[in-house]
Amino acid sequence: MTQDKKQLIEIKALPGYFAAFPTSESRDIDATIVNHLDLINHTTWKELYDSIPQDTATHEYKLLVVARHGQGYHNAAIARYGQDLWMKKWSILNGDEHGEWLDSKLTPLGQEQVSNAGKEVLLPMITDLGFLPHMFFSSPMRRCLETFIGSWNHVFNTYPELIKGQASLQVKIFENIREVFNTHPCNERVEHSVTINEYQDYKTPSGLTIHWEYEDDYPEKDQLWDTEHWETREEIDARIRDGLTSVFYNVNPDDKLISITCHSKVIESILRITEHPAINKLDTAKIVCIV
Repeated sequence: MTQDKKQLIEIKALPGYFAAFPTSESRDIDATIVNHLDLINHTTWKELYDSIPQDTATHEYKLLVVARHGQGYHNAAIARYGQDLWMKKWSILNGDEHGEWLDSKLTPLGQEQVSNAGKEVLLPMITDLGFLPHMFFSSPMRRCLETFIGSWNHVFNTYPELIKGQASLQVKIFENIREVFNTHPCNERVEHSVTINEYQDYKTPSGLTIHWEYEDDYPEKDQLWDTEHWETREEIDARIRDGLTSVFYNVNPDDKLISITCHSKVIESILRITEHPAINKLDTAKIVCIV
């Protein structure tokens, strides 16, 4: 269905699967204290997946694997200078002697973080389930593309049989799952041709080609980032709800396992939209799962 004809749909998280949302009365958690991915009523990922309710005439059920990108050069700068100085000075600049943060790439630590996420979360999950996500989605920002590559590589390399026969893996790119729009250059997208030149048809060590599938008439220059406007919470929730609706309009009923690579504010918004308790202090490269 075309973008202008789709209608927003209601998307609600179900409790009882992960430590982040054990019961319908659960409150917000601190991710530095609680392991939000702990399975609370199942012993394996396969057992959890098999317990997800069957679709009905009015409802579909999915398991979302939502990853925050690894540390970018802007994240490292916030840690280096502190939040106050970042907001007062560095956030409106384009970098320092350590690196640039226009559409920031991952730092070496960020690369290590996403590699660890792949080994510690994604690989055990796919080992247990025995299949890949049915659909992959990502923000267009370079830190998200690098996060996808760095984390899922471990799965592709370990289980080449799961991708056998596929010439390429399609990852759909949606503008509406980008980070919050503000005046910071770290959230401005570089020209589309730059990203295509750097990442399109990336070949993994397993031999798989990753093809980023962009929306029709994708613009060369970023038309959404603004030097003056800071997106409000209401605006980002409306945008992310539209982005999630696009995700679900692009999957089939049998597509149950969905991967989304995005940003901290996007994850915060997804949790609000789905009426899921907040997961506070979620570090870079961490993964949230939602039924």
